[in-house]
Amino acid sequence: MTHYQCGSCSYQSDHLGEAQQHSHQTGHVCIGKDGVGPAGGKFGKARVVVKAGASVLAATTIGILAWKYKGLQEEHEELQTKHEGLLSMAAALVVQLAESTAENESLKSENDYLKSATGASKTLKSYDC
Repeated sequence: MTHYQCGSCSYQSDHLGEAQQHSHQTGHVCIGKDGVGPAGGKFGKARVVVKAGASVLAATTIGILAWKYKGLQEEHEELQTKHEGLLSMAAALVVQLAESTAENESLKSENDYLKSATGASKTLKSYDC
């Protein structure tokens, strides 16, 4: 049975999935350790070295992936914050556009009135002394 030990804290687990989850959540690297002694025979030590190398490679890969995942999460949160800010600015621009349009319509009405005979007459009469 393989036992997994975190290289950065005291976390231990007998399940690869739990060790991977710990690595994803913390960015730590868990290393698999065999519970049985090295196999005897001619190639026993070579097998142990290969297994240890594979465990280190797997743990390093898991650690790198966890680190990348954490970085991508932070980047996603930053982009989401920027997106919310842009939506807020867009909403403010829509409100300003509506206000400007209403003011523009009001000024057009006033201009049309002043160009009319009634408006022109009242304007001229207001300058009479």
